[in-house]
Amino acid sequence: MWKLTEIYAQNICAFRELNYMIQQGVTTLIFGDNRDNESQRSNGSGKSALIECISIGITGSPLRKIKNEEIINDNSDEAMIELQFRNDACGETLVIERKLYRKEASVVACYLIHGEKSDPEPVAQHSVDAYNKFLLEKLGVTKDELYNNFILSKYKYQDFLSCSDKEKKEIINRFSNGNLVDKAIENIIADKIPIEELLKKRDLEFAGIEGRISILTEQIEKEKDEKDDRRKSNQEKIESLELSIANKRNLLREKAGELSLLDTELVRVEETDKQIQELENKECKLEDYLSGINHHLSLITFSSRMTDWNAVINDKKKRINEAEQELKIWDESFVIAEEKVNQATASHSGLLAEYEVFSKNSIDKAETYDGQLRRLEQKLIRVNSDLDSIRKNRRALSAAIDNLNNKLAGAITCPSCGFEFIVSDQNFDVEKGKIEVDEQGRKYITLTSKINDTEKEAEDVESEQAHIRDEKRNLSNQRQSWLSRLDESENNVKRASVEMEKTRMNQDNIIGTINQLNGEIEGILRQVFDEAFDLIDEAYKIIERKKGNVGEEINAAESSIDTLEKAIQEIGENSGSGLLESLEKSLLEYKEKASDTLLRKNKIEQELQLLQRQEQNFIEFKTFLANTKIEALSQITNEFLENIGSDIRIRFSGYTVLKSGKVREKISISLIRAGLDCGSFGKFSAGEAARVNLATILAMQKLINANCDVDKGLDLLVLDEIVEAVDEAGLAYMFAALNKLGITALIVSHGNIAESYPHTLKIIKENGESRLDE
Repeated sequence: MWKLTEIYAQNICAFRELNYMIQQGVTTLIFGDNRDNESQRSNGSGKSALIECISIGITGSPLRKIKNEEIINDNSDEAMIELQFRNDACGETLVIERKLYRKEASVVACYLIHGEKSDPEPVAQHSVDAYNKFLLEKLGVTKDELYNNFILSKYKYQDFLSCSDKEKKEIINRFSNGNLVDKAIENIIADKIPIEELLKKRDLEFAGIEGRISILTEQIEKEKDEKDDRRKSNQEKIESLELSIANKRNLLREKAGELSLLDTELVRVEETDKQIQELENKECKLEDYLSGINHHLSLITFSSRMTDWNAVINDKKKRINEAEQELKIWDESFVIAEEKVNQATASHSGLLAEYEVFSKNSIDKAETYDGQLRRLEQKLIRVNSDLDSIRKNRRALSAAIDNLNNKLAGAITCPSCGFEFIVSDQNFDVEKGKIEVDEQGRKYITLTSKINDTEKEAEDVESEQAHIRDEKRNLSNQRQSWLSRLDESENNVKRASVEMEKTRMNQDNIIGTINQLNGEIEGILRQVFDEAFDLIDEAYKIIERKKGNVGEEINAAESSIDTLEKAIQEIGENSGSGLLESLEKSLLEYKEKASDTLLRKNKIEQELQLLQRQEQNFIEFKTFLANTKIEALSQITNEFLENIGSDIRIRFSGYTVLKSGKVREKISISLIRAGLDCGSFGKFSAGEAARVNLATILAMQKLINANCDVDKGLDLLVLDEIVEAVDEAGLAYMFAALNKLGITALIVSHGNIAESYPHTLKIIKENGESRLDE
């Protein structure tokens, strides 16, 4: 594919010198700064001069309707433009040099550079026109394609959606190579003409012979009936024959009248055909189309009745109305369901917020409880340790008391002095032992009291632990209660959402039904015109068939008259038996001639049928090719519409083959938004139309380049004030999309895009001279 890499010019418009290296794969915004005229800061700065360089360089002609010499700087008598293209596919560089003169014809030179280091190789052509043709062929585009899909200016651009049906067909045929098929069809039609004329001649010849055979058979039967009855004179026979001739001539006059009426009817059918074609190209309501078609068809005598499309439409509209009423119910249900979702969501959100507060507080409480339990546990350990120590001391004390008591139990009192002693341990002081037992008893009581107190303290600690654990369990139960409430709340949201989603699905289903019915109503228009043209074709065929039949009857009658006149002549020359023999001989000759003519006629018909089948095959093939490209154009355009942020989609209806075998090359266009037909292209705002046009241009470019040879095509989009109606945000989105797609574009504008956009080229005009300020 060819890429424009450099533009160099001298003395073009207000530029003394212009040298610009084009940044590839991005959209460059070109705007102006006319410092010589404050009232038009952007206009008159020289923006379009850059575009004119590209146009003149490739085609030799400016975009605007001006002469080449008017492009030359006012202070010079000549100008020069040089363009450089690079093609990575074939490794070639194409250099175009054009020189323009005020008083002489322009000249052009071309060079090809193969690879990176090879010397330029001149391209020799015999004239400027030959160079222009060579350049377009080298790039792989036509001049119309260049100006409508690559270099677009308000001075030349004709958008595809607004151009005539004829122009649309020409464009589609170029994409689909339908023009090549047209040539084949034209050749077949040219081959058919002499065969059809010959067949018509054979039909008339055969009808004439059949007429002669019929009249001869009739005369022979009369002669045979009169063979044994010679009462009738020759004069009576002649009078009878003359009466037959008169009747045949009356028949001729009647048939001539029928032929005249058929010619009149044919003119009426042709006029109706023309009027219905004109009606199809108008912007009308469906009812107006139907009314007009029915009116025009009613004027045709041989037209069959049209389908009652009004009844079909009314039935579909009734179904649409019923669906719309049902949709209203579902819309109301959706509002209710949506409110339920909002309420459930709000309730859940509120509950969640409360739970978050509770959760935070519960965590704090749980941490407090855990701290308290840890402290109580430590206290309980300490108390239990003290209790164990005291109990141990009490046990030791109890053992000591028991030991003392045991010793004291063995004490003996002296009868004489009353002294107490123990036999086994005479050193043991019984009195001191009793005193010690009393003291130990008091200590035991004290220790027992301490044990009781310590056990009470331990019980208090355990009781407090149990209380805190109860609080923790209560906190955990509260958490579970919250989680249950949250689950229930979340389930309420889900149930409400499911209900809303079911309602939405019902809405979507009904909307789908409405869209389908609207689409069917929209498609009815195409069916209506298809049927109308089928009926017109049928009327053409009926009239042509009737004209053929009348022609054959006229030819047969003329042949009959000729035969009758010869019979009258023979009556005068022959006797009765001689006349019968002559008639039988003539009948045999004409039967042989009829058989021979029929064979030749059948052979011609077979040859014609073969050509007709070939023609029909080519027509169907052309229709297939065209519809394939129309479908591709629709799909690619919609992809670009999505990429540039438009909510509009486009639908093309392609060629259709009528029952008669003819093809209606009518390309219908529908613009869709949210699945619904949103009107004709002309009803859109300038900004919306610009987006759709841009998508169509990009799609056209893609198809043109795809249709080129492998090493041909052009990677360039130049828009000179084509997207001015798009606002700043829209342009920014479009430029971002173009950059994402890697398209090399130069867009001339008044600078209505954010200052932060990185790819810009300012053209400054100051003191009457323009310059680039990149």
